[in-house]
Amino acid sequence: MKVHVAIIAVFTTTLIAGCSKEKVAGERPTPVEVQTVQGFTGNDVKRFSAVVQPYEQVDLSFRVGGYVDSIAQTAGVERKMRSIQDGDHVARGVILARLHSVDYDARVQQAKASVAEAEAALTKAQLDQKRAANLMASQSLTKPEMDSANSSLDASRARLDSARGRLQESLTSANDTVLRAPFAAIVLKRNIAQGTLASPSAPAFVLADTTVVKAIFGVPDKLIPKMKIGDTLALRADAFMNTDLHGKVSRISASADAKSRVFEVEVSIPNPKDQLKVGMIATLIIEEAVPAIGAPVIPISALVSSSKQPSAYAVFVVSRENNRAVARLVEVELGGTLGNAIIVKKGPSIGTQVITTGAGLLRDGEPVEVIQNQPAVMAEK
Repeated sequence: MKVHVAIIAVFTTTLIAGCSKEKVAGERPTPVEVQTVQGFTGNDVKRFSAVVQPYEQVDLSFRVGGYVDSIAQTAGVERKMRSIQDGDHVARGVILARLHSVDYDARVQQAKASVAEAEAALTKAQLDQKRAANLMASQSLTKPEMDSANSSLDASRARLDSARGRLQESLTSANDTVLRAPFAAIVLKRNIAQGTLASPSAPAFVLADTTVVKAIFGVPDKLIPKMKIGDTLALRADAFMNTDLHGKVSRISASADAKSRVFEVEVSIPNPKDQLKVGMIATLIIEEAVPAIGAPVIPISALVSSSKQPSAYAVFVVSRENNRAVARLVEVELGGTLGNAIIVKKGPSIGTQVITTGAGLLRDGEPVEVIQNQPAVMAEK
């Protein structure tokens, strides 16, 4: 993990000049604040946020147009019936809405009458063809007359098939005036009201299956090799900060986003009690063991510019000499950053007191007075 010099510079820019200031002999000790160096024992915690989405979502539309005749009812406040609305649960197969169907019903009746007429015509044509065949057998009918009877029978059959086709179309149109829920779902959006004109293909309802929800996170490439389909990951929702959630990786993108250069990782989360709502923020938590477990860690605020190399860094530690506290400059070799702290590869050991406030005003060997011993440094998680 590389050290971000630009970040460290924010803390040290005003400190460079201070190291060169000379103190007058016999001056009172400089008041300073210190922290005790400890070994880092935590994990490097990474967090990624995403919006909760339904596992399955569908837009429902009428295939035909018409005025909305009725909308499914449910019990509302004080058990008064009301039309279903956003947030309501609906069962599979329930009728969500109906269109005014008088015109469609009339077309069905007309189509049925046409079928009945075509069936009667076919029956008459079949009798005529049978009679003609008998006469033809007794040589009482000419061949052209027999051909005419056969043609009439074929035409009657064709007219019946056509009438039955129109009946099926009219029945389908009549059925399309009814909108049903294809699965048990929650209503995300209702776009129609009783009496309004519904247009074909315009979404009337938006339904979602939220018994399982999903969150899609953008994850950097270095974490992708550590994930596979079916892995269980820890998550938290901002609305339930004290509740740990667990989801399974259900999809990993095969390629990175062209702009952000991150990979999409889809995590499916069971939601049987419907606690997670669509649109909530979910946070994916990934803990990685830090390679330098046990290494000394110091706060970034303790760093000052090295007196030996301008590009290097040092810290002031508190040393007890001749019954007094003295600031001693110690060169440091830095490792990776951990939030507001940084790993030390070479420098003060665990248990040493490093000066965090007032270091920019010190010089090596100067007497100091510890006015506050701050809590031991911990990396942010």
